[in-house]
Amino acid sequence: MIPKGDFTLGINPNNEIIQFMSDATLSLNAQPAQKVYLKSFFIDQSEVTFEAFHRFKPKFKYETMNSSEPIRGVSWYEADAYCLSQKKRLPTEVEWEKAARGSDERLFVWGDQFSHENANFGTQVRSIGSLPSDTSIYGVSDLNGNVSEWTTSWYNSYKNSEFKDTLYGENVKVIRGGSFHKMKHGLMKEFIILPYRNFAPPQGRFWDTGFRCAKSI
Repeated sequence: MIPKGDFTLGINPNNEIIQFMSDATLSLNAQPAQKVYLKSFFIDQSEVTFEAFHRFKPKFKYETMNSSEPIRGVSWYEADAYCLSQKKRLPTEVEWEKAARGSDERLFVWGDQFSHENANFGTQVRSIGSLPSDTSIYGVSDLNGNVSEWTTSWYNSYKNSEFKDTLYGENVKVIRGGSFHKMKHGLMKEFIILPYRNFAPPQGRFWDTGFRCAKSI
């Protein structure tokens, strides 16, 4: 259970870790940082596995040698349907960020200093919970690496944000968290800090994106 209370959502523009050369790495859509109050909620400790999803949808298949790997390559609609079948739901992006960051504004689940060894950013997906260092203060695993995760949230502007994006509205869903194949493209910590917001059309399928479920109390 994630306890009720305030936490810091987003990131301020003067943060050293996002001082890079392009708007894409400046997390403009995650500014300004702001205090947000959330009620208590439940979130799954681990990402949904291939084995669990296969029980829900037996016809869904992809090559894997390990059924404890997180499911990936499923659309937002499939992820949403799975959570509803478990009498749960996808987490909001705000819930996801609190579960990952806690209340002390950390940029990675382990703190503010980046370490590529603390989460799975390599070339192969791993079983859920393989790296204990990628576990938040609330005991939620694989939030910084392994697979990125669908949230229930449409991509919209933060309160008091001056950043404009033509995709705002009910166009694309927010995806959170880093993923295992980031090393393939050259690992950039700006893209895997916990406040970073990615997004995609809900019908899309991505081989680095899975999900976990949440539940209101």
